[in-house]
Amino acid sequence: MKTTFLFCALALLLLSCTDPAENNEEKLRNFYSWYISYNDTSTAPLPKDSIEKYCTRSFANNFLQNSGLDYDPITSTQDYDKNWTNSITVSKATQDRQKIYRVSFLTDDKEKISHNIVVTMGKEGGEWKIDLVKDN
Repeated sequence: MKTTFLFCALALLLLSCTDPAENNEEKLRNFYSWYISYNDTSTAPLPKDSIEKYCTRSFANNFLQNSGLDYDPITSTQDYDKNWTNSITVSKATQDRQKIYRVSFLTDDKEKISHNIVVTMGKEGGEWKIDLVKDN
């Protein structure tokens, strides 16, 4: 009984010490799923607070001020298709003061054409947020 209690206490301690930044892959997957679906199905402007929740202030301001671009700097695409959300994958590319991830999704399911971007996350206000997006 004492051994079981010690084991459970140790397990809880280890779980509470995990770095919340390790959830960045899930955070990016959820964000891109929402973002692509929203842009494919809605004509309303993006909610600024949603962008600022996931993006650094400087990236969000740059994104919101450059609405005249002929492509979307968050997905690095010109169009959206909510079906892309079925194939979103996120993998860690490196870990340092900044975290870099590769985000991929199929843009043509028949031909298996994948669109890949590199997302750099920076820490702002104690949270990891999207700070830069580049084509891969």
